[in-house]
Amino acid sequence: MKQLHTFGQVFLIDSESIQRIVDNLDIKGKEVLEVGSGKGVISKLIAERAKKLYCVEVDRRFCGFLRKEFLKKDNVEIIHTDILKFPLSKLGRKVIVFGNVPYHISSELIKYLVGYRKYIEVAYFTFQKEFVQKMSAKVSNNNYNFLSCYVQYYAKVEGIFDIKASAFDPRPKVDSTFSKIDFYSKPQYKARDEVFLFKVIRKAFSSRRKKIANALDLSKSNQSFFEAKGLNLNLRPENLSLEEYVSIANQLYDSGFF
Repeated sequence: MKQLHTFGQVFLIDSESIQRIVDNLDIKGKEVLEVGSGKGVISKLIAERAKKLYCVEVDRRFCGFLRKEFLKKDNVEIIHTDILKFPLSKLGRKVIVFGNVPYHISSELIKYLVGYRKYIEVAYFTFQKEFVQKMSAKVSNNNYNFLSCYVQYYAKVEGIFDIKASAFDPRPKVDSTFSKIDFYSKPQYKARDEVFLFKVIRKAFSSRRKKIANALDLSKSNQSFFEAKGLNLNLRPENLSLEEYVSIANQLYDSGFF
């Protein structure tokens, strides 16, 4: 079957990388949802190990191919839909989510995973290397930004191994990283209001060259409060930990900050 690229797919064709991915999936006897199964190259290997495999594929042509490929496989179900429109709660149980997805949906996919995190045992995805570096970046790292704080509020992120651009067809312009996203049962630092928290963090990083007091445009009274708490207001946004952002947001929540 000729490769199709209507939806911006890039297909992993390097057999060594494929095998390494499958070997890093803790899926034996478990239920797996694969995002973007394509021609089913990795799907076949997953189906041999998993109790159940749901192949979610947006391209109708690939769905037809997959149905023929897995016609005699009772533990494989093909679902023709856009993953971002699929209610993961519909499965009624926790699943392992895996995928090599078009890079342009990475941010929306992360929001989707966060929204359905209580139905996810663990997620494994191949993203652009830089995207994984930002998701997993620690405080004061050059890659540390809003995305880092957003994802790490809900999950532990680990870049497992890098994959060269030459391992894909068509070849992307950048290397990729196979990653693991392990959601917490509850956040390590609890925000009074999560939407408010992320508004604060986004505002801070929108002026990342400024000192945090100026980036957040803190009032004199708020500055005095945070200084009394030991917060160095001369720090820049990338120098504040997620825990400190939660503390700041919780204090500002009742102050009419937004």
